[in-house]
Amino acid sequence: MSSLYPVAEPARDRLAAWHDDVERSPDADDAVGRDDTAGKSADMISILIASMGRPFLLSTLESVAGARIPEGESVEIVIADDSPDNAVARLLAGRDFGLPVRIVAVGAGNVSHARNACLDAAAGDWLIFVDDDETVEPGWLEGHLSAASDFAADAVFGPVFPRYPEGTPAWFVAADPLFQDWNWDDDGRPNPHGRTGNTLIRRAALGGLRFDPAFGRSGGEDHDFFLRFAAAGGRMVVTNRARAHEDIPPARATPAYALRRAVRGGQIYAETRLRDGGKAAALLFAVDAALKLAIGAALWLLLRPFDRPRAFRCGKRAAINLGKLKGVVGSRPMAAWG
Repeated sequence: MSSLYPVAEPARDRLAAWHDDVERSPDADDAVGRDDTAGKSADMISILIASMGRPFLLSTLESVAGARIPEGESVEIVIADDSPDNAVARLLAGRDFGLPVRIVAVGAGNVSHARNACLDAAAGDWLIFVDDDETVEPGWLEGHLSAASDFAADAVFGPVFPRYPEGTPAWFVAADPLFQDWNWDDDGRPNPHGRTGNTLIRRAALGGLRFDPAFGRSGGEDHDFFLRFAAAGGRMVVTNRARAHEDIPPARATPAYALRRAVRGGQIYAETRLRDGGKAAALLFAVDAALKLAIGAALWLLLRPFDRPRAFRCGKRAAINLGKLKGVVGSRPMAAWG
């Protein structure tokens, strides 16, 4: 693997910022910045969470602590605190989840630095990213490890099912625009791209690969990371065995938010897809996106009086392609972290 990106300096300078009730491993300082796997514990699963200290992190940790641990494995939790004021340590003060928890102070306001700090501090042979607004099912760990074993996978992506808040319009719930449908029931299907929410990585396949800080505020750092992971030979698959759920706040359970997110996703896709291409490739990409934008917008308008959920899904596809066009002309996505 290649493309090593440095961990934010605050992560190195403030690794000592553990709370008294949070376990700190004796070699945590040495782990940061280390690229090899020397000294890594055998049969260890590291749960990795990048967080700004949102209160829902407590629910995430409770669900992780309730997941069954596969026989012969041990589990640690590593949390990169990317808040400017040690919000994670304050949130977790005095709490015991029954598993060792380590906090790495980052404070960079950049999710790539936070995820890299998790990777550098982790002791496990298996690394599982979960977001701090997700909860996992009891069979989550077993599902990830069994899929990795059964399909000889270096990365395993599990589904994240949105839970929409009470009062969300029924048509919006039916459209389910915040769910990433990657044909999860096709267990073990190879997948050419990825993301970090509910994802296992085999440590031995990681090498020195790290998240690019250029995407650390806009989002898309995980899409870029897994494109490079696959290009370096990583085998990536999907599974429905390792399931997670995301509680959607009311501010995000809206058509406006869903469409903004779709536009941002299109911009990120264009930026990564066209990174090494020339003007001719960009032109063909733009023409394809423009046609799909026109078709999606037309279907949105035509279907809306008859089938609003299906119409909105078409509108979402139109928004993705609008984002692609914005990406072609160099428009950067709006900040999505922090």
